[in-house]
Amino acid sequence: MRSGCRMLLIPALAIVSWGIQFASAQQAAKPLTEQELVFLLEKKVSITALANMVQSYGVTFQPDAEVLDRLKKAGASDALLEIIQRRAKTLNLQVEGTKSGSATAEPEAVPLPARQHLQLGQQKLKNYDYEGALQEFAEAERIRPQWGQVFNYRGLALVALARFSEAAAEWKKYLSSAPASVDRAAIQQKITEWESAAEKIEKTRAFLDQGDQQLQRRDARSAAQSFREAVTLNNSVGTLLALARAQLLDGDYKDLTDTARQALALDPQSALAKLYLADAELRQGNAEVLTLHEGLSQNPNLVYGRALLAHELRRRASQAGGHQEPTGVNAASAEERNRRGWVLWNGGHYQQALEELYKATLLNPAEDGWQCDLAYARLAQRDTAGALAAAREAVRLNSESACGHHALALAMEGSGKHDQAALEFQEAEKLSSALGAGSLLRQGAPAGSSRTDRR
Repeated sequence: MRSGCRMLLIPALAIVSWGIQFASAQQAAKPLTEQELVFLLEKKVSITALANMVQSYGVTFQPDAEVLDRLKKAGASDALLEIIQRRAKTLNLQVEGTKSGSATAEPEAVPLPARQHLQLGQQKLKNYDYEGALQEFAEAERIRPQWGQVFNYRGLALVALARFSEAAAEWKKYLSSAPASVDRAAIQQKITEWESAAEKIEKTRAFLDQGDQQLQRRDARSAAQSFREAVTLNNSVGTLLALARAQLLDGDYKDLTDTARQALALDPQSALAKLYLADAELRQGNAEVLTLHEGLSQNPNLVYGRALLAHELRRRASQAGGHQEPTGVNAASAEERNRRGWVLWNGGHYQQALEELYKATLLNPAEDGWQCDLAYARLAQRDTAGALAAAREAVRLNSESACGHHALALAMEGSGKHDQAALEFQEAEKLSSALGAGSLLRQGAPAGSSRTDRR
């Protein structure tokens, strides 16, 4: 995420929802400020994704009429505003409700320093500083071991961090020492809910990990089955996009179409889901150019989208008679390597993906398109020299390669050669416009890259 908005670290439940390629489930995530929500709305982040963030993290502000009006002007939907109001109220009631019962349950023998650390922890909990609260509770427990109120509040802090299993363990200890006035049935119900959430997360993660390992072994069929199990447990955009990767590798474009549409039904603004749908249609000979255009518009920096753009430009050039589609055994093998590369790339295995994309260029060295894809991927990995080499090879193989000139322009801009980059952007736009795809090409460049953007 760009400067101006602090990084939002995704806890376990959100990781499951968006794909588990982002590592640790134990990272802390603070609730969103009004400024962060406005920033994300202005950057056209998916409303569904923002709703998931608010649901998982909460908000730091009170959503009064003025705040809601500002958010609405920034692009918040009525549904998102409703979630913000509900989540803010839930967090406040949760903290205040536990606080009200603490005084009657507090033993007189508790030393003053322990009480002070507990109070500091409560305040940090209300201020959404969950890690800081845990540190204060640990100090309180060190001074006064086996204190029920420490177990109580630590459970709340751990739930806020989506560490459900640990939270349940803390409340079990609280239940064993809680006074008679505590609603034991309500506490037990929460423990059961948290244990169920933890089990669901673990099972989903296990299926996703298993499917990812199967994909790396090129066992697309088994991977698809593992991902279907994950979807059954958690029908989210993330699990559906994982399934889409397996279907793409398997060449199951019909099911890929269905999966991408299911993901879009959950999140109509998912750029990656739109690109998967466009890819499936392209490979079935029914090019969904509008879908590709929308995906590139929503996230021009998705390298997979640039690769699909190059594919579409080659298809149009072939139809116009200016480019011959690769044929032969090696060409088919190269296409498979290229496809495998993007499956790995979308799974976060960038080095393995680069190796597959490079192998595609070796198997079919006369095809400029594979060089374009390799250049785009190297650019994303900040290998400007490697990207320049691949892009120049694409242009050498085909002087009228729109994607070759486009990749070369991006690489030159990355190396500080702005004047040369501008000429290459101009040539790329001229070639793509001749194919009726000029606007698509402009969407394939990041903001500020083309001459039009700089004017």
